[in-house]
Amino acid sequence: MTTQDFIRIANVELDVQRYELRRGDEKVRLERLPMELLILMASRNGQLVTRADIVRALWGSNAYRETDNSINTAIRKIRIALGEDPDDPRYLVTVKGKGYRLDGIRTSPPEPAAAPAAAIRVLVLPFENKTEDASLDGFCTALADETSANIGMLNPERILVIARTTAARYQRANKSIAQIAHELTVDYVLEGSLTREGGQVRILAQLIRSYDQVQILSRAHEPVGRGALDIQKEVGRALAEEVSPALAQQQQTMLSRRLPVDPSAHDAYLRGRYYWTRRVHFDAGFAAHHALSEEDFIRAHSYFETAIEIDPTYALGYVGLSNIFGSTATHGFYAPSHGYPKARAAALHAIELDANLPEAHQALAGVHYFYDWDWRRAEEEFLEALRLNPSHAETSRLYARLLLVLGREAEGRAQFERAERVDPLGFEGSRVFGLVQSGRYEEVIREYLSTGHGTRSPLIYQLLAIAFEVQGQYEEAVEATIDALTRCNEFARAETIRTVWDSGGYKKVLQWYLQDLMARRQRRYTSPFLFAEIYARLEQPDEMYHWLDVALAEHSPRLCELRTSAWFHRYRSMGRFRNVEQRIGY
Repeated sequence: MTTQDFIRIANVELDVQRYELRRGDEKVRLERLPMELLILMASRNGQLVTRADIVRALWGSNAYRETDNSINTAIRKIRIALGEDPDDPRYLVTVKGKGYRLDGIRTSPPEPAAAPAAAIRVLVLPFENKTEDASLDGFCTALADETSANIGMLNPERILVIARTTAARYQRANKSIAQIAHELTVDYVLEGSLTREGGQVRILAQLIRSYDQVQILSRAHEPVGRGALDIQKEVGRALAEEVSPALAQQQQTMLSRRLPVDPSAHDAYLRGRYYWTRRVHFDAGFAAHHALSEEDFIRAHSYFETAIEIDPTYALGYVGLSNIFGSTATHGFYAPSHGYPKARAAALHAIELDANLPEAHQALAGVHYFYDWDWRRAEEEFLEALRLNPSHAETSRLYARLLLVLGREAEGRAQFERAERVDPLGFEGSRVFGLVQSGRYEEVIREYLSTGHGTRSPLIYQLLAIAFEVQGQYEEAVEATIDALTRCNEFARAETIRTVWDSGGYKKVLQWYLQDLMARRQRRYTSPFLFAEIYARLEQPDEMYHWLDVALAEHSPRLCELRTSAWFHRYRSMGRFRNVEQRIGY
């Protein structure tokens, strides 16, 4: 069973995707905790769920809470919602001394009569750089990414765009359009290239309908700057007309608002987006701890600044700046007070310029999440971004992290699955991140070992290093760390860590990390939260709490995920640690 199914128990229907319980056409009110428990029970397909399973799923490692009464109350409320006699239940059955079992589960898709018309699925392949200018590689990638984003917000109910990271797997894959369409079940594929004739760079693009290989659109544009805008407008119009001719005028209005007046501003934005995307997709804790290079962030910042200098009304340029100011603070390059006020101002200005820009709402959600610790406002902005573009996998992934922090694991899993449907091949790293956040370290390791190493992103190895360390598999943790650093071209640091491990074991490696942080703090800003983490790993609580206090005082961004951080699990039952959580706002 997946959370896409409609689950029927008795005459009640549970829609996990909508987080909703219905009896016929009427909604059945059920509070969050009983709803989470009902979803958990339904996911077990009639198998026994122990009280320990319930505590672990609903409260994580916060087992210091009084859970017995809460479970009993939740069970009673579920039975009332199902219309059962609590003294003689037929569906939610108590197995004495063991736990509970949910019987009579039936799963089914939505009723055909009520189902909306199926959305068409579109894949935008990375544009191929056929010039000899390697500097255009990033432009090609970013052009495909931005074209996907533009198409994705044309008509969210009717057009679903496969995300950039999945599309990137097919770059230079030597597969036909028919093969790609079959593997990803897509209806349309857009492929393009950059060529040079004389001194002029041209953009070529064709939109192909998968089932009959008919070209819906074939265009050649020059120069690059103006052509990038024209290609996106024409592809959007062609797809809109395929879905419904009435959409063509709508997409013209939307794209004219989203795209800049000057095409060179768009060119700068695309280049900035390429460098930002390349650097930001690391685990922020790992990146900050090992001082991974900020070169890509610096390049991205310069391009975003250029975009808004050329066109001060270009909303996406301000989104890019907001992303840069926030991510550089989260990744440990600057104090939060240096980055996040600027990130907020840029996001708000982007919304002022275009209130219907999903990326702007996601940027503001990030400020509320990482810096304000305002869960309600962050969720509102995430939901608004997804309303405007349900195909935006990055929003679903970050929203899922917020839901896990709030203990709403079933909803978080649903958002991760939503991202997977849009981005099936690029989802791996985010899914593993979610497993780590949920404390499912054995599952992370088991999956890694069962599928083999292969070609994987640095993020996978960064997360594996965490899972191995928490499980006490220190040699494997060192190897995963070295693999991650090697894939980030940090060869010298990787070799040093191996030497320290060989000479003194894992505790010596952790002590070397601490010495490295102390030396770094003498030269430049270093997040106090990094010190709190390393002292937690060294099991030195007094020092850990000191640095947590310092991190709280400066609103260190990653404190928002303190509850799901692997390094602090052993301290969560302590009153002093609960006080820290309360100060964050949990």
